[in-house]
Amino acid sequence: MKKKIVGIFVCTLMIATLAIPISALNNDVKLENKAISIVADVPTWKVGDSWTYNTHIYIAASANITDDMVVDVTGELIFEVVDDTGDIYKLEGLMKPMHGIIDLPGNIDMRMTRFSSYKSILEIQKTNLSLVKHELIMKGIVFLTLGPISLPIPIQIQKYRTSEFEPMWEIFPFPLFDGKTGDYENCSLIEEFRVSMFWGLIPINSGNISHVIVGNGPYECNEDTITVEAGTYDVFNISCIVDYGPYVQDRFFSNYAEDVGNIAQGLYHLDYGATGNTYFLIELELKSTTYEP
Repeated sequence: MKKKIVGIFVCTLMIATLAIPISALNNDVKLENKAISIVADVPTWKVGDSWTYNTHIYIAASANITDDMVVDVTGELIFEVVDDTGDIYKLEGLMKPMHGIIDLPGNIDMRMTRFSSYKSILEIQKTNLSLVKHELIMKGIVFLTLGPISLPIPIQIQKYRTSEFEPMWEIFPFPLFDGKTGDYENCSLIEEFRVSMFWGLIPINSGNISHVIVGNGPYECNEDTITVEAGTYDVFNISCIVDYGPYVQDRFFSNYAEDVGNIAQGLYHLDYGATGNTYFLIELELKSTTYEP
């Protein structure tokens, strides 16, 4: 089964007290038999708005996690709006320092150091916060260990990954309100990646993937209240679970808060094909923000 992959992304909302007519909603939306009084619509960001998250990222290069590359890192990830002109928001994310490992084929491991960094560049459509493009750059000094040899060897490594979506990936089905359900629309993904050591002089791994499908699952939106390091927030929880069998499941959970104009907490998990192995995982918890409603 050809499965979907996605690079990491941040999308947002702002909650307003509005009333919308039923005729203005998409046909696939189902409503409970109650009045709609609180609706979350697309927010407006400006250059300098930023969000800091405690983050865990896990990326496997393929389903064969025993013989291929696995990235498993944690750190403090800061996203900032760097361009708000035109139809696209451009965000840059930086995680430094990072903690964790890059597990390479065989008995080869690379451990992150305080000189390692993770940079992410996002292009997001303003009108609906759909994801257009995502770039990932991981580089810096790591400690290399070979098999039973415990003595760490310092080396320079860099990993580059770019993902483009056609059409744009509509991650969040605006407008949002309590009890809303529906189905995400499919879109295809083209992805390229490469990993090398010593400023590109020694290639480690590279490849490209095209025509995979993302966003093909049902969603449900419910009101909730959560507590994270940044504080306690009233949120809209957007959840999507796609089952492919007894051991294979994709899960997406996003908690959006009006006060931060973004997610306060999120979990995005994808399995790989029919193997049940985790292919992609990112967990986010808000630590602080400069955004003001």
